[in-house]
Amino acid sequence: MNDKPDVSEETKKKIQKVIDKLGYNPNGIARGLVLQKTHTIGLIIPDISNPFFPEVAKGVEDRARELNYSVIFCNTDNDKKREKEAIDLMKSKHVDGIILSLSISNKEEIYKLEEKNFDVVQIDRKIPDSNYQAVVIDNTLGAYNATSHLIELGHTDIAHITGDLEIQTSQDRLEGFKRAIGTFDLDYKEKWIVEGDFSKESGYKAMKNLLTLEDRPKAVFIANDLMAIGAYEAIFEMGLEIPQDISVVGYDDIEIASIIKPGLTTMTQPKYKLGQAAADVLISKIDNKRNINDEDIILNPKLIIRDSTRGYEDE
Repeated sequence: MNDKPDVSEETKKKIQKVIDKLGYNPNGIARGLVLQKTHTIGLIIPDISNPFFPEVAKGVEDRARELNYSVIFCNTDNDKKREKEAIDLMKSKHVDGIILSLSISNKEEIYKLEEKNFDVVQIDRKIPDSNYQAVVIDNTLGAYNATSHLIELGHTDIAHITGDLEIQTSQDRLEGFKRAIGTFDLDYKEKWIVEGDFSKESGYKAMKNLLTLEDRPKAVFIANDLMAIGAYEAIFEMGLEIPQDISVVGYDDIEIASIIKPGLTTMTQPKYKLGQAAADVLISKIDNKRNINDEDIILNPKLIIRDSTRGYEDE
């Protein structure tokens, strides 16, 4: 059954005939305990309701299947307690390794995995100072390019709705926003930087806050498309138009970004490729098929221009 070379072909055929007759199916967990390998990996992601992550998960699962691995999936809803529970579950299932995306506030959990020499790859979010390899998007570059697009259109009064700032992704996008503002010698107002949490509802609330300011901005870069959808609702409720009254740039290029009116200018990310690359890296570590380069894999986003932005001089 384990395809050992010292078993003759004739014996293998006899055993297989009995297996087929009895309908025998080996217990995967028991077999894994004996062989010290289950051919199963864990995937821990923060928010399955965010359309970004299902595409990432599909990339992980498809690539794992090609490499004869199964995937156990956990969603944490960005909850610190659930992140810890998910890691404990994966260990109890004897997975061979884990692909995970954790908040910075839970960094101790990843340090514990390092102490145990557990095979782990970080995806989308990297914990600072962790020795584990990460497969991520260049979020600083993406935010820089998104903000630069608004500046090149003539905008100077630009706001930013961030994601949860306990997450490295949000910090990197904020850094890219500030870097673009500085490169073009512009000033930004602290009150024009409003923290969200990547949810549609937080985008709505943050945009409402910006629109009630006496000196409201004329453009806004929003750290993901879900929040941008919420921002659209807030703008329309105020009787304003996009992009005539305010230009909007999102991030992620989820499916609805090209469907809503006006179409959302955004940064597209290779989501499926991100998942595939993470699975490749983790399974290569597990199988020890080659020397692993522990440098992070950084993929580049791309600006997709639609109808939610226009030149300020044209307004």
